[in-house]
Amino acid sequence: MNTKNKVLKIIGLPCDSGGCGWYRVRQPFEMIKQYTTSDPYIVDNEKDNSIAIYEALKIADVGLMRQGAELGWRMLKNKYPEITKKWVMDIDDNIEIISPYSEHYSEYGLEEFYDSNSKVWIWKDKQTFDLEKNRLRVNSLIEGLKEVDLVTVTTKKLADYAKQYNKNVAILPNMVNLDAWWKLDLKPNKQLRIGWSGGISHYEDWYSIKKPLNELMRKYQFKLIMAGSHFEGIIDKDNRHLVEVLSWLPFKGHSYRMMCMALDIALIPLADLPFNHYKSSIKWYEMSAMGVPSLVSNILPYSEDIEHGKTALGYKTEEQFYNGLVSLIENEQLRKKIGFNARKWVEQNRDAKKTADMWVESYKSIL
Repeated sequence: MNTKNKVLKIIGLPCDSGGCGWYRVRQPFEMIKQYTTSDPYIVDNEKDNSIAIYEALKIADVGLMRQGAELGWRMLKNKYPEITKKWVMDIDDNIEIISPYSEHYSEYGLEEFYDSNSKVWIWKDKQTFDLEKNRLRVNSLIEGLKEVDLVTVTTKKLADYAKQYNKNVAILPNMVNLDAWWKLDLKPNKQLRIGWSGGISHYEDWYSIKKPLNELMRKYQFKLIMAGSHFEGIIDKDNRHLVEVLSWLPFKGHSYRMMCMALDIALIPLADLPFNHYKSSIKWYEMSAMGVPSLVSNILPYSEDIEHGKTALGYKTEEQFYNGLVSLIENEQLRKKIGFNARKWVEQNRDAKKTADMWVESYKSIL
């Protein structure tokens, strides 16, 4: 089938309004609608009745769903067997090896977990989570990966995982819309501002830098800004007055809030755990889009993207973290150089509007 000039109609099943739904469905659909001739649409359960969904399904060429939506997808297939089309599943994690220190372990954890340090059962069947339901949930996702026509992922590492279940896998990296991210022209901060943004599942990442971070906060008295979640137990009591916590907000305003944080340096810790190796470098893309220099854990996924000393400073040990942050704190010219180079890298490699065709061509490949 010749699809080169085809106007592709894409229907997306309902997705969350947070970062995952934004970067994997909502932003790509916006870019596709703005920069290609294709026509994407996301089902909204609150606005679309069953008739509207049925009509949209009838005319769509391709359907897209996020991981976890396969139950709703199967219900639609059973309800409307006369409607046949190609389906894509997008995943951005390997949930089969999720860390027991993640809150999402309650949904995807497959074993009970006893924490030998605190000497308590964190995950106990029928008490803190339900093993049977989790096994069914994970099996459902795996079966979905096998059944769809295409699986889309964020990185090569995740593609290798997905290929266990489906031979058709496309790598569609997370991108940033540079019309919504720029370097604000602000007055220099009187007190150095160092920051991070993310969810509550990153406790282990912050724990990995607990000692050097507290030593440096004590020494340099910089402001630590944490947007979304924060981990009070990581920060020593005498340093907690230096922490500024910003709550969640609708993700559409995320870039503007990040820019208004007026950061001098970004910290992007990532513990060297198998689950983390399947993530994407989106936090670094965001900071780089603002021209903010980053101190980054130099493991997958970041080690494939950053160039140490040029587009970021990478670290693997506590000592390297300590020395790297000292370098960025004390050397303003180094901060400017890395921030400038990082922004250029994102402009060249992760500008969402330049890659809208990539998403469309991946969907067309299964028609």
